[in-house]
Amino acid sequence: MVTLKEAREISKAINKTFNPLSITIFGSTAKEGAGNDLDLLVVLDDRERPLDNVDLLMHRCLKSFYKKFAIDPFVISLSTLREHYLKGSPFLRLILKEGRLLYMKDAVKEWMRQSEDEFKMARYLLEGEFYKGACFHSQQAIEKALKAILLSKGWELEKTHSLERLVSLAEEYRVRIDFPDEDIVFMDSIYRGRYPAEAGLLPFGEPAKADARKAVNIAEQMTKKVKTKLNKKQGETSIA
Repeated sequence: MVTLKEAREISKAINKTFNPLSITIFGSTAKEGAGNDLDLLVVLDDRERPLDNVDLLMHRCLKSFYKKFAIDPFVISLSTLREHYLKGSPFLRLILKEGRLLYMKDAVKEWMRQSEDEFKMARYLLEGEFYKGACFHSQQAIEKALKAILLSKGWELEKTHSLERLVSLAEEYRVRIDFPDEDIVFMDSIYRGRYPAEAGLLPFGEPAKADARKAVNIAEQMTKKVKTKLNKKQGETSIA
């Protein structure tokens, strides 16, 4: 049997050899926490170097682990990944749905970049009077910023969209963020009602301009607070 702990050890070995963009575990071990074999998706950056002899290098990297259990590493370049994802690859969509991320290169920086992009979209949609979209992307901006700062503290990424959950985790990691309870509830209610079927269960109706403006303002305040804390943390690290 292979466990998630052993999967993380293998991930470290792959990271040391290949410096990949990401490593994702999928299949039974990802779903159950343990399994008979290990299925991995390893994404390499073909913009930096040609991917020559990848299979041979991977074999040598994992040789000592093959004695313990079966490992099936699926290695793909970033350009090929994008091509197949845009074509709607069922295989990749299944991994996105059921997989667990073991490693992401520059994870904190990437999550914060995505947070900033989400906020820009929210502000753009507000100006265009697309209020539901503005609310949704505002929530996403906060969610991704919180994940960025948690990852900087050593948190293991989990699939959650709940700001209530992320703020509680931040407290456990001793990250103090002034996020009023009423704002958390408001932003999470926006996300929960993102689908028409959900919105139809209760008479909430479409968000008004005031709702969207409030959501964008909260997102702006929260992402700035997180960014300030991350910059301060990086400054302390560089001084040390």
